[in-house]
Amino acid sequence: MHKYQDLITKLDNSDEETFWLGPATAEQIKILENILGIKLPEDFVDFLSVCGGGGAADSEICGIENNDATLDNGGTVNYSTMYCRSEFELPSHFAVIYLKDDEVCWAIDCGPTGNGQVISYDLFKRKPSKKIAENFYSFFEEYVELRT
Repeated sequence: MHKYQDLITKLDNSDEETFWLGPATAEQIKILENILGIKLPEDFVDFLSVCGGGGAADSEICGIENNDATLDNGGTVNYSTMYCRSEFELPSHFAVIYLKDDEVCWAIDCGPTGNGQVISYDLFKRKPSKKIAENFYSFFEEYVELRT
């Protein structure tokens, strides 16, 4: 298990206003994987099981809200991924972890060659534009560091 709780506590103790979606069960994470048709990387599964998603206000990480993977509200991986697939041709092996104003999209590459890296997806050009982090855990470490 990754040390998400330590990072979450660090963020909660900063000057940032934080918001968390609540822990997700293994069953709900499996449901999300089935809905999206992908296998999520272990480090992101660990994150969902600890806090469900969330983070600093106005830059929350998508997750599973209220331990219900079927919810398709804004801010959920389910909604953000399905929306980007239908509106911006997001490839089916990506899971969106951040979507802001139809301008910024960050996703985890869950494909066989993606190795769980976090990428920026260019919504206008409809293609991946750059790698942000090797994996979700290193992405979240940097996310917390930038805010504390």
